[in-house]
Amino acid sequence: MLELLKIIHFIGIIMGIGAGMANMLAGRGLAGVPRDAMPIVGRFRQGLGKMSTLGLILLWISGIILVKTQGGADIIAVPAFKLKLAAVVVLTGFSIAANYTVFQAKRAGSPPDAERMKKISLGAMIFGLLALAMAVFAFTGH
Repeated sequence: MLELLKIIHFIGIIMGIGAGMANMLAGRGLAGVPRDAMPIVGRFRQGLGKMSTLGLILLWISGIILVKTQGGADIIAVPAFKLKLAAVVVLTGFSIAANYTVFQAKRAGSPPDAERMKKISLGAMIFGLLALAMAVFAFTGH
């Protein structure tokens, strides 16, 4: 059971950071596409956004179960784990902001504000990588 939870947790990391990074690169690489291709690009990027959000959800669920079943009080006391958790909370805020921005744009019938999404994506990437780095320190005794 422990191994399965860890696998799910790692898959969440891969989905969250991988799809987020792919979406950022797509934004840069597809910036000059013709206007009539934008709906296709938008659907592709929305799919990556959904994958990233699903990865974050898997991280939260598997992480909570891992902490509760694997001596949570000990790991919660580790300073690097507290920093990891804080980074994941901020990352979740960026995810909520991105999803809300997309939702509002869909409701208005327009694409999401590119500059806002760029800033949100960069912040999410920074805090996702910070959370990953702090997890390494938290679970290796540093």
